[in-house]
Amino acid sequence: MNTEDSAFSSELICLSAMRQARADFYDGVVSFAEDWRCKQQENDLSREERKLLRSDSVAQIAEFFFVLSEGGLNEPERIKAFLSRHNEDMAKLLGNCERGYTRFGLSAARLKEAHFSPHQINLIIHESANGPITFDQRSIGKILTQVMSFESCRTLLVLLASVGLLQRRDFRSLVLISSNGLLEDLYRTQLSAIVSSTAMGDGR
Repeated sequence: MNTEDSAFSSELICLSAMRQARADFYDGVVSFAEDWRCKQQENDLSREERKLLRSDSVAQIAEFFFVLSEGGLNEPERIKAFLSRHNEDMAKLLGNCERGYTRFGLSAARLKEAHFSPHQINLIIHESANGPITFDQRSIGKILTQVMSFESCRTLLVLLASVGLLQRRDFRSLVLISSNGLLEDLYRTQLSAIVSSTAMGDGR
């Protein structure tokens, strides 16, 4: 669709930009993964891995790390405030459950599991003190519980780390996850493309 045609509304131009930018985002994720596997002399991406890398859930994870980066959530008090707000949101949803479920189908048990204890919050603050914000793998599942299951989140975090888009390491009984900046950069490029396209449309 030629969005430079003045017959198109700003809304249609925005929609076209969003669709193209999202397609480019997924292409960028897969291309990076392919190149990384090749450089590491590891197996090519399987069909299932390609499918997962093009899933909405990967975009949700990328968005999460983008928000952390753009929001400057690298200071103890900001991290604590972010996780405290998350707990408040989960408590509010839990309070609105009827017969064990929210109106959106989330179970009360899942919402309870998504709550951070003071100890867990302190662990994240401690691990993030001298570098990029770092979560244990389960904690990212807690934060993203409204958009994906714990197991789906774990599967994608493992995959993204296996293609160089996240950093994953073992620490005692935990698996720690942090970003190397690559995934959120791909997401930022997507948003910049949307902004540029819509700005051009507004100026036609």
